[in-house]
Amino acid sequence: MRLFAERGFRSTGVGDVEAAAGLEPRRGALYKHFPSKQALLEAAVRRELANVAIGAAQIDALNLTTARRADRSLMEPVVTGLGRWFLGEMDRLEDLTRMVEHDGRRMGLLTGEVKTSIVDLSYRTAARLIADVAPEADDPEAIAVVLLGALVALRRTAWTFGSPPLDLDDDRVLAVWTQVALATLGALTATTAG
Repeated sequence: MRLFAERGFRSTGVGDVEAAAGLEPRRGALYKHFPSKQALLEAAVRRELANVAIGAAQIDALNLTTARRADRSLMEPVVTGLGRWFLGEMDRLEDLTRMVEHDGRRMGLLTGEVKTSIVDLSYRTAARLIADVAPEADDPEAIAVVLLGALVALRRTAWTFGSPPLDLDDDRVLAVWTQVALATLGALTATTAG
Protein backbone atom coordinates (compact mmCIF):
# COMPACT_ATOMS: atom_id res chain seq x y z
CA MET A 1 0.00 0.00 0.00
CA ARG A 2 2.86 2.35 0.87
CA LEU A 3 4.38 2.08 -2.62
CA PHE A 4 1.03 2.70 -4.31
CA ALA A 5 0.47 5.71 -2.04
CA GLU A 6 3.92 7.19 -2.68
CA ARG A 7 4.25 6.51 -6.39
CA GLY A 8 0.75 5.91 -7.64
CA PHE A 9 -0.57 2.63 -8.97
CA ARG A 10 0.61 3.10 -12.55
CA SER A 11 4.14 4.17 -11.54
CA THR A 12 4.63 1.27 -9.15
CA GLY A 13 6.02 -1.73 -10.98
CA VAL A 14 5.50 -5.35 -10.03
CA GLY A 15 9.28 -5.58 -9.48
CA ASP A 16 9.04 -2.69 -7.00
CA VAL A 17 6.33 -4.51 -5.07
CA GLU A 18 8.28 -7.76 -5.09
CA ALA A 19 11.44 -6.02 -3.84
CA ALA A 20 9.49 -4.26 -1.06
CA ALA A 21 8.05 -7.63 -0.02
CA GLY A 22 11.53 -9.18 0.14
CA LEU A 23 11.12 -11.19 -3.06
CA GLU A 24 13.52 -11.24 -5.96
CA PRO A 25 12.24 -8.58 -8.37
CA ARG A 26 10.83 -9.52 -11.76
CA ARG A 27 10.93 -13.27 -11.17
CA GLY A 28 7.14 -13.72 -11.09
CA ALA A 29 6.83 -14.46 -7.38
CA LEU A 30 3.99 -11.96 -6.99
CA TYR A 31 1.96 -13.82 -9.61
CA LYS A 32 2.10 -16.99 -7.50
CA HIS A 33 -0.12 -15.20 -4.97
CA PHE A 34 -2.07 -12.67 -7.08
CA PRO A 35 -3.13 -12.86 -10.72
CA SER A 36 -2.31 -9.17 -11.26
CA LYS A 37 -1.08 -5.99 -9.66
CA GLN A 38 -4.73 -4.85 -9.58
CA ALA A 39 -5.68 -7.99 -7.62
CA LEU A 40 -2.90 -7.24 -5.12
CA LEU A 41 -4.22 -3.71 -4.65
CA GLU A 42 -7.76 -4.98 -4.13
CA ALA A 43 -6.59 -7.56 -1.59
CA ALA A 44 -4.65 -4.91 0.34
CA VAL A 45 -7.67 -2.59 0.40
CA ARG A 46 -9.98 -5.39 1.55
CA ARG A 47 -7.55 -6.27 4.35
CA GLU A 48 -7.70 -2.65 5.55
CA LEU A 49 -11.50 -2.67 5.36
CA ALA A 50 -11.58 -5.80 7.52
CA ASN A 51 -9.22 -4.25 10.09
CA VAL A 52 -11.34 -1.10 10.30
CA ALA A 53 -14.48 -3.18 10.79
CA ILE A 54 -12.88 -4.96 13.75
CA GLY A 55 -11.86 -1.68 15.39
CA ALA A 56 -15.25 -0.09 14.76
CA ALA A 57 -17.02 -3.10 16.28
CA GLN A 58 -14.88 -2.77 19.41
CA ILE A 59 -15.72 0.93 19.71
CA ASP A 60 -19.38 0.27 18.90
CA ALA A 61 -19.51 -2.24 21.76
CA LEU A 62 -18.90 0.57 24.24
CA ASN A 63 -21.99 1.46 26.23
CA LEU A 64 -21.85 5.08 27.31
CA THR A 65 -25.50 5.26 28.41
CA THR A 66 -24.63 4.90 32.08
CA ALA A 67 -21.57 7.11 31.70
CA ARG A 68 -23.73 10.10 30.80
CA ARG A 69 -25.28 9.99 34.25
CA ALA A 70 -21.87 9.86 35.89
CA ASP A 71 -19.57 12.69 36.86
CA ARG A 72 -18.26 14.58 33.81
CA SER A 73 -14.70 13.97 35.01
CA LEU A 74 -15.28 10.27 34.36
CA MET A 75 -16.23 10.98 30.74
CA GLU A 76 -13.19 13.15 30.00
CA PRO A 77 -10.62 10.32 29.68
CA VAL A 78 -13.08 8.24 27.66
CA VAL A 79 -13.69 11.03 25.14
CA THR A 80 -9.98 11.86 24.94
CA GLY A 81 -9.17 8.17 24.44
CA LEU A 82 -11.72 7.92 21.63
CA GLY A 83 -10.21 10.98 19.94
CA ARG A 84 -6.71 9.56 20.29
CA TRP A 85 -7.86 6.21 18.88
CA PHE A 86 -9.46 7.97 15.91
CA LEU A 87 -6.25 9.89 15.14
CA GLY A 88 -4.29 6.65 15.41
CA GLU A 89 -6.63 4.98 12.94
CA MET A 90 -6.19 7.89 10.55
CA ASP A 91 -2.42 7.52 10.84
CA ARG A 92 -2.68 3.81 10.17
CA LEU A 93 -4.84 4.46 7.09
CA GLU A 94 -2.78 7.32 5.67
CA ASP A 95 -1.36 5.27 2.79
CA LEU A 96 -4.79 3.97 1.83
CA THR A 97 -6.21 7.50 1.97
CA ARG A 98 -3.45 8.87 -0.25
CA MET A 99 -3.84 5.99 -2.66
CA VAL A 100 -7.60 6.51 -2.95
CA GLU A 101 -7.04 10.21 -3.60
CA HIS A 102 -4.47 9.50 -6.29
CA ASP A 103 -5.89 6.36 -7.92
CA GLY A 104 -9.51 6.17 -6.76
CA ARG A 105 -10.80 5.83 -10.30
CA ARG A 106 -8.62 2.78 -10.87
CA MET A 107 -10.14 1.15 -7.81
CA GLY A 108 -13.65 1.28 -9.25
CA LEU A 109 -16.28 0.07 -6.79
CA LEU A 110 -13.64 -0.29 -4.07
CA THR A 111 -13.54 3.50 -3.72
CA GLY A 112 -17.20 3.48 -2.70
CA GLU A 113 -16.54 0.59 -0.34
CA VAL A 114 -13.72 2.56 1.30
CA LYS A 115 -16.04 5.52 1.84
CA THR A 116 -18.84 3.33 3.21
CA SER A 117 -16.66 0.97 5.25
CA ILE A 118 -14.21 3.49 6.66
CA VAL A 119 -15.41 7.08 6.42
CA ASP A 120 -19.15 6.59 6.89
CA LEU A 121 -18.62 3.80 9.42
CA SER A 122 -16.48 6.12 11.56
CA TYR A 123 -19.16 8.78 11.60
CA ARG A 124 -21.99 6.29 12.21
CA THR A 125 -20.07 4.75 15.12
CA ALA A 126 -19.46 8.20 16.63
CA ALA A 127 -23.13 9.11 16.09
CA ARG A 128 -24.21 6.01 18.00
CA LEU A 129 -21.95 6.94 20.92
CA ILE A 130 -23.27 10.50 20.86
CA ALA A 131 -26.84 9.17 20.95
CA ASP A 132 -25.90 7.09 24.02
CA VAL A 133 -24.55 10.13 25.85
CA ALA A 134 -27.11 12.66 24.60
CA PRO A 135 -30.25 10.79 23.51
CA GLU A 136 -32.00 14.13 23.19
CA ALA A 137 -29.70 15.22 20.36
CA ASP A 138 -31.75 15.95 17.24
CA ASP A 139 -29.03 14.95 14.77
CA PRO A 140 -26.23 12.82 16.24
CA GLU A 141 -24.86 12.09 12.75
CA ALA A 142 -24.31 15.79 12.01
CA ILE A 143 -22.76 16.27 15.45
CA ALA A 144 -20.40 13.37 14.70
CA VAL A 145 -19.37 14.97 11.40
CA VAL A 146 -18.66 18.29 13.11
CA LEU A 147 -16.72 16.77 16.01
CA LEU A 148 -14.71 14.21 14.03
CA GLY A 149 -14.22 16.71 11.21
CA ALA A 150 -11.97 18.74 13.49
CA LEU A 151 -9.71 15.72 14.01
CA VAL A 152 -9.75 14.92 10.30
CA ALA A 153 -8.65 18.49 9.54
CA LEU A 154 -5.85 18.24 12.11
CA ARG A 155 -4.46 15.08 10.56
CA ARG A 156 -5.03 15.99 6.92
CA THR A 157 -3.27 19.35 7.35
CA ALA A 158 -0.26 17.55 8.82
CA TRP A 159 -0.22 15.09 5.90
CA THR A 160 -0.54 17.79 3.27
CA PHE A 161 1.80 20.40 4.70
CA GLY A 162 4.13 18.34 6.86
CA SER A 163 2.91 19.82 10.14
CA PRO A 164 -0.42 20.32 11.91
CA PRO A 165 -2.22 23.67 11.95
CA LEU A 166 -0.23 26.23 13.96
CA ASP A 167 2.17 23.36 14.74
CA LEU A 168 -0.12 22.25 17.59
CA ASP A 169 0.57 18.77 18.93
CA ASP A 170 -2.10 16.11 19.31
CA ASP A 171 -2.24 16.38 23.11
CA ARG A 172 -3.01 20.09 23.03
CA VAL A 173 -5.69 19.73 20.36
CA LEU A 174 -7.23 16.66 22.00
CA ALA A 175 -7.49 18.46 25.34
CA VAL A 176 -9.55 21.24 23.75
CA TRP A 177 -11.42 18.86 21.46
CA THR A 178 -12.49 16.84 24.50
CA GLN A 179 -13.76 19.98 26.26
CA VAL A 180 -15.70 21.06 23.16
CA ALA A 181 -17.21 17.58 22.73
CA LEU A 182 -18.22 17.38 26.39
CA ALA A 183 -19.60 20.93 26.35
CA THR A 184 -21.60 20.18 23.21
CA LEU A 185 -23.04 16.99 24.66
CA GLY A 186 -23.66 18.67 28.01
CA ALA A 187 -25.50 21.54 26.35
CA LEU A 188 -27.74 19.11 24.49
CA THR A 189 -28.56 17.26 27.69
CA ALA A 190 -29.14 20.49 29.63
CA THR A 191 -31.44 21.89 26.94
CA THR A 192 -33.93 19.06 27.23
CA ALA A 193 -33.54 18.69 31.01
CA GLY A 194 -34.37 22.34 31.63
